[in-house]
Amino acid sequence: MQGIEIAFCNVGIGAVIGAWQSIMESTAYEALEPVPYGKNDTIGLDARPEIIITSRLKQFDRHSLVITEELYSEDKKRWPSFPDKILQPIMFFSDPTDRSKFLKKFIELISKDDKFAKIGDLQKKYNFEEMWEKEFKEAPVSITGPTSSITCVRKGSIIFSVILNYITETIFVACSLGVYYLKLPDHKNKKLKTIDLSYIIDHGKELTFLCTEKVCATDDEAKKFVTFLGKEGYRENFKDSMIFVDEPEKYLHHSEPGGPARILYLSELQKSHGPIGFVLANGEKIGEWISWLPFVKFAKNTLGAQALKVFEVYIERPWFKDGVLMTTSPSYSIFNKSDDNEPFLDISRLKNYDSPNKFRSMLAVVPKDNERLNYIMTQHQYRNVTKYF
Repeated sequence: MQGIEIAFCNVGIGAVIGAWQSIMESTAYEALEPVPYGKNDTIGLDARPEIIITSRLKQFDRHSLVITEELYSEDKKRWPSFPDKILQPIMFFSDPTDRSKFLKKFIELISKDDKFAKIGDLQKKYNFEEMWEKEFKEAPVSITGPTSSITCVRKGSIIFSVILNYITETIFVACSLGVYYLKLPDHKNKKLKTIDLSYIIDHGKELTFLCTEKVCATDDEAKKFVTFLGKEGYRENFKDSMIFVDEPEKYLHHSEPGGPARILYLSELQKSHGPIGFVLANGEKIGEWISWLPFVKFAKNTLGAQALKVFEVYIERPWFKDGVLMTTSPSYSIFNKSDDNEPFLDISRLKNYDSPNKFRSMLAVVPKDNERLNYIMTQHQYRNVTKYF
């Protein structure tokens, strides 16, 4: 990584840690209270992390572009208009609080006897990890817990992602130096201010992504997957698009997973919780899946080789969600090639949207050794876009 990229990664690490601390220092009432910020349904647990992340990134580089879920600022005026990666400014895509619907229910549960208790204090009273898995029947919480995430794009290339799990208090970093994770100290610990990329690499653990042959004993197990079906329009898109898996609902592991952390279903964290052959972005917004790309780019399997591939899925008669294509053909894709035929991430194509975070796509991330799925993807001529970012 270049020095400037390490610096931006350190800012991203500090920002998600700050976002997590803001939740822990909030009372349950403050976290659940509606606020006049962003969308009509925004509550404190959405707004606080986003405000902190945006302000931290902007304080470090006021010229950077920050794209989040709730608000999109005047930055759109500076959005690059031409597919020239050299002219692209530093861009940060953030999902400040993913799985907020479930986090809201969880906070209501732990605070039913005292709505004015701080969430960090309630953590000392309850075992959050056990309660989360019991309440939502979701294991492992290291994957299913709510998260805050930031992904950086620089000059047409993915640089890093940081993801912080609010329940397990674990931070994940994917960059050219590798994929690592670290259990954080208490949210009040002053050491948090010193945690940066170097610290995570030195004190954390390298996260390995599993070979299909190690976790999927049969072809049917290699077809098991995770995607989102939880809102109107997604099931319809799913049914029309899943032509590469017969009886897809038979192989569906989870229908309301998180966005950024979904990639972790292909890691060692899922090993004792059932085989997963691939993960799918089902016509979802870019903020749900762009954080997967650094993992695809930099993750290693147990043999030390690149672990993952990503395919762009599209159909001849695509579905729309809020007036936006849910599957994109190469003509509309952000996975583009320059005039000299060099692949890159063409962020300029998002300028025409009211907000760039509304861009949608359908992506399947597959272990490189999942021969069955790789064959099917290639047979249907879905583009392997692994080299495009």
